[in-house]
This record gives sequence, C-alpha cells and structure tokens, in this order.
Amino acid sequence: MNLGVALVGCGAIGSSVVEAFARGEIPHAVLQGVFDRDLDRARAVSTSITPPIPVASSVAELLAAGGIQLVIEAASQQAVHEYGEAILRAGCDLLILSVGALLEPPGSGLPKLAEQLGRRLYIPSGGIVGIDGLKAAAFRGEVESVVLTTRKPPYALAPEVLLERLQLQPSEIHEPMLVYEGPAREAVRYFPANINVAATLSLAGIGPERTLVRIIADPRQTLNVHEIYARGTFGEMSLTVRNVTHPRNPRTSMLAVLSVLTLLRELSRPGIHLGV
Repeated sequence: MNLGVALVGCGAIGSSVVEAFARGEIPHAVLQGVFDRDLDRARAVSTSITPPIPVASSVAELLAAGGIQLVIEAASQQAVHEYGEAILRAGCDLLILSVGALLEPPGSGLPKLAEQLGRRLYIPSGGIVGIDGLKAAAFRGEVESVVLTTRKPPYALAPEVLLERLQLQPSEIHEPMLVYEGPAREAVRYFPANINVAATLSLAGIGPERTLVRIIADPRQTLNVHEIYARGTFGEMSLTVRNVTHPRNPRTSMLAVLSVLTLLRELSRPGIHLGV
C-alpha cells in the first residue's frame, strides 16, 4: 500500500518535492494534495504532475480529503505553530522542515502531543551531516559541547534581520562579519528562515540552550558553509559541509532538499532503512 502524502508550502523545497514525485523518484508514495497561502503558487506547482494534484484552499480542507498518512511542512515556523496540532489530531504524521518551531511554544508541545496520539514527527537532516553520529554520542549523555559555525553570503541571510541587528544592508557587508553568537534557541528566533539546522543539531545533541551557534555573513562565500564541532566522553567530532544553494532560493541548500526526498523515500518503501 502506497503512503498518502500531503504538502504544506509550495516554495523552493515544496516545489522540489512535487518535481520529485513527477519524476517517479518516490515510487511507494502518492502525493494527495497541496496547500500554500499563495493559492496561485500552489496551483502552478500542482500542474507539474499529470494529472494535476488537488489544491486545497486551507489545511482543514487538505486534511478532510482523506487518505493522507504523512504531511510535509515546507512553509515556515508559523505554519508549524498554526497547523501542527491539527495535522497530528487528524491522524497524520508530520515531517517538519521549519525545525526551529519546535523550540518555542506552541511548537515545543508537538512532541508530547504526538506521543499522546501515537503519531510521529520526522525531521530530515537538512543542510548538515553527522546527525546520526551526534545522536549516538548523546545516547547516554556523553556530549559536553556542540558548536555550529555557519558562514553564508550576506544576500542569503534575511535582509530585515541584518538591518535590525547591524543597521546594514547585505550589499554593505564587504568583509566577513559575525552577525550572531549564542544559543541555538535564540538563533532560530532571529533567523527563522536561515538556521533551522541549528534546531536540528540541538535536538539531536545537548539541547537548544547549550548548543552554541555562530553565524557569519561572508561576502567571499558563494556557498552555505556549516562547521560542526562536538566533544564529549565519546571523543570528538568535526565536520564541514559546503552546500550549493537552491537555484530558486539562496537561503536553502540543495542538500536540505535531498535530505527531505531521501527521508520520504525511506519512509514509504519496504526493505533496508539507514539512519531513519
């Protein structure tokens, strides 16, 4: 039996998910419907599959269609806050890309709700690697420190946040500049569309308060670079990822898209499962 899937959010990642279905890359799943606040964008994305995917005018309508076991959130932290509970209560599992939403209410209550309802929250690895190793290291609380240093070209960071924090436009940053240093919880609050990997890393390891995040706006960079360092009684872990950005959104890494598609394929097919 194929996995019934619905999509919330038809931006760069959401449209890439639809394109993967159109190419037959998720063979044991069926995309049942899509929703986006911009209905014109949703309609445009829906027609990339033949026959076109049904477009819902609301999440309630999307869930009422039936036959859905998994909803993919590819919209925003606000979407997780607004629709997460309803999705779980409708008997669906939820794959979350805007992971930072899980660090603040009401999103922080979703894991407990999912447990109560017998549902699952899935978090793809996104634009970083080493999540499986960090989870293993943290199994018995053997991680002492985790540091994430992210370097992005200024135009890949939210211009309104740069203006608020530094009184600078992206075009005015000519040298590498530290724009944030602090706990993961605050990082995803200041940069909700840029640093969801910090939330993922903190949930896999030592939590959002103890996970240190540094964000550097670097005009010399053309890629999104994530440097991860972890230390504990297990030893040390040091990883660097240099991500090509999505052609339709410089804030999104192609690796993040691929991580969603890989997780979706793993969840929908029989056979061997690695790291899920």
